[in-house]
Amino acid sequence: MTSTPRPHVCPWWMGYVIDHPLRRLLQPPEPLLRSYVQSGQTAADLGCGMGYYTLALARLVGLAGRVYAVDLQPQMLKALRRRARRRGLLERIELVQCRADRLGLTAPVDFALAANVIHETPDPGAFLRQVREILKPEARFLALEPRGHVPQADFAATLQRAREAGLILQSQSEFRGGRAALLTAG
Repeated sequence: MTSTPRPHVCPWWMGYVIDHPLRRLLQPPEPLLRSYVQSGQTAADLGCGMGYYTLALARLVGLAGRVYAVDLQPQMLKALRRRARRRGLLERIELVQCRADRLGLTAPVDFALAANVIHETPDPGAFLRQVREILKPEARFLALEPRGHVPQADFAATLQRAREAGLILQSQSEFRGGRAALLTAG
């Protein structure tokens, strides 16, 4: 990744708009994640924002598990800390402030999630290589991208970069408002 962030990184204050209660009805996080994450596992929410998926992951990994919540913006992490503390989940979550060119995470994980993030990275190929580096041998990586910002051709290019990074596509699907790809470490 380059050190120059792209201008369309979601502003931190949009986190309050994105985490609207209506979203929980249209795109509830736990049913989506439940088949990928088990109690006691380690997960990473890459580009976690204010924790829409992080909090669900923390509930799923349980007391014996760990969630690394990674974000570029300190305001997002501050809001997530507050929300996790209120819900009694903070002890399961480690907040990691990344840079535009580095995830800042070296701990191996059983599951990684990048929800609506890859298109915001300055170098998606480098981002995906770093994701590959943190995945345990049997780990899974779920990439979600919004249809509105990421046309099908761009999503296909992202999947090609993922293959070049050593990730293996297991399945691909569409959901309300976006596209999903489940990948594993190659």
